[in-house]
Amino acid sequence: MTDIARLAHGVLFPGVGRTRLPRWAAPRIAAGLGGFVIYGRDIVSAAQVRELTAAMRAENPRLHLATDEEGGDVSRLENAGGISVPGNYALGAIDDEESTRRIAREIGLSLRQAGIDWDLAPAVDVAVNPFSPNGIRTFGADRAQVSRHAAAWIEGLQSTGVSACAKHFPGHGLSGTDAHLGTPQVDLSREDLIEHYLDPFRAAIDAEVDSIMVSHVRLSRIDQLPASISRPVMTGLLREELGFDGVIITDALEMRGVRDHAGIGDAAVLALAAGADALCLGSWSFGEDVDRVVAAITAAVDEGRLDAQRLEEANDRLARMGSRPAADAEPDPTLGERLAREVISVGGDAAVTTQNVLVVRLDPVASPAAGRAEGDVERFLTEGGLTVETIRLSADTYAGEQMLSGAVSEFAEEYGDDGTLVLLLRSPHRFDWQEPVIAQLRADHPEAIVLDMGVQHDDHSDFRAWVRTYGSSRACALAAADALLGR
Repeated sequence: MTDIARLAHGVLFPGVGRTRLPRWAAPRIAAGLGGFVIYGRDIVSAAQVRELTAAMRAENPRLHLATDEEGGDVSRLENAGGISVPGNYALGAIDDEESTRRIAREIGLSLRQAGIDWDLAPAVDVAVNPFSPNGIRTFGADRAQVSRHAAAWIEGLQSTGVSACAKHFPGHGLSGTDAHLGTPQVDLSREDLIEHYLDPFRAAIDAEVDSIMVSHVRLSRIDQLPASISRPVMTGLLREELGFDGVIITDALEMRGVRDHAGIGDAAVLALAAGADALCLGSWSFGEDVDRVVAAITAAVDEGRLDAQRLEEANDRLARMGSRPAADAEPDPTLGERLAREVISVGGDAAVTTQNVLVVRLDPVASPAAGRAEGDVERFLTEGGLTVETIRLSADTYAGEQMLSGAVSEFAEEYGDDGTLVLLLRSPHRFDWQEPVIAQLRADHPEAIVLDMGVQHDDHSDFRAWVRTYGSSRACALAAADALLGR
């Protein structure tokens, strides 16, 4: 194997794809692979993820093992024995930097127990556009507030020895496009970017963040390429203008935001030439993609399109990352629940006094950027002694209008005054089909309780009660159940 091939392996971070070390991994690790990004489907239990990371480190103890444990609606460990905490949107609503710092520290301690040393978090986008799918993952719409909490989160996480990663540079918050599905566009001048838009990343750099993830946003007045493969953005803005000298990692190169412009091999070469040090290949990129990208990088060096020194520089930065001492304290599983109870907002009479509850869920359109948390409040209501039924509607539910009216009327006939209707929403303003459904329920059933577990935009105070949790993590669902159960 050539030195260039080893250096090329060193900047690559594929997914795993299995809950154990797959057969393809060991030879690539031996070839110098930089590490892995461990995704949700790779994790089923606390013991299993520890075995997985231990098997990886047995092949090479210097691997960087990453995941994107943001807390809240984007959690890889919550359903595998990890702690549950409110996410950034809730922390922004609490607006106490010490709470944010403590939450991030608990996440870091949990990751340490799992054998993970690099957290691809926090998201420091600013929710300027209320239709952004990333809204629930942000600290809010105020740039100064986001900057304060970004710094606190990074300090808390890195105090455990886990490296943080501020994302998604230069910021998704002005766009409503999910970069998994297309290329977001931000139409700001260089002056606007430097003077205010990039402030959260300045705060992250001042907090000595170990890494920054560059997104597939296209800054249309800077370059026509997505930021993840743009030298004017990555080197010009992030390195030279903001002075960042830590690790730059791309967002996943499998995403449509960059794939519509370049295949994974070409994108890898362009990203490195633009200034990236680490390439996140994506959750469905394994041994074959590693080989394909190594071949593309090697060819680019041979042909003079990529300087070998750029590869050496990237490998050196990765080797320096994560030198802080590791904390060995136990995470506090109660902190997230306490803060979820602190942030919850209840307007009206939310206490359920009936035995029977019908939960009507209006499911958001699937968007990887919005997180996967379900907010399983039904389980906690059942454990609280209630009899709970659920119906779910989505944009493509067959005969959805008839299904809803039929289910609600049948429930009323079955239980009468001993039944309560709960309407569970997650950022309904982002989905046109939900507006008439909510309007009809408002007209026919104003006695319903609205449980709002997403980004708040519309006013639901004209229902009997409006419960707002600022997220859908397990901790938030438990706080919601406590409010409904009158605890």
